[in-house]
Amino acid sequence: MIADTTVLSNFALVDKLDIAFKVVDIYTTNEVLNELKVCVTHGVFKLDLERSNLETLTLENEEITTFKRLNHRFGKGESSCLAVCLHRGFGILTDDFDARRFAQRASLPVSGSIGILIKAVDKGIISKEEGDDLLQRMIEKGFYSPVETLNSFFL
Repeated sequence: MIADTTVLSNFALVDKLDIAFKVVDIYTTNEVLNELKVCVTHGVFKLDLERSNLETLTLENEEITTFKRLNHRFGKGESSCLAVCLHRGFGILTDDFDARRFAQRASLPVSGSIGILIKAVDKGIISKEEGDDLLQRMIEKGFYSPVETLNSFFL
């Protein structure tokens, strides 16, 4: 999966990016990496990008053309991730509503912060209570979550 800034920053804001890496192999783009660097520089969150497990992909020729077309509609991070997904068959991790809708219409696998939390609970990496706590902390930091708890996903 390729992750945009929204998902990576949600986990970085609660200092739990390691959980996301335990759930799924995550890649990102240089454009997202640049957005994360701005967040770190401005003190939004602490993240040692040099020591993270974040593998960065560089856009190839056809992807650059797609990126430029998408960048009229989406930010650089979302545009670069969507371009890679469209050309390489990756799924996307994003919490951006418009990017999710675009990816779904393009039949791309889509997930986000909540999906990672659910998968972390399913895999036994965290408890459901820990997942709810992390979700609440993300919401407190500004995540516009469609749910307040993970209860509806675990019946």
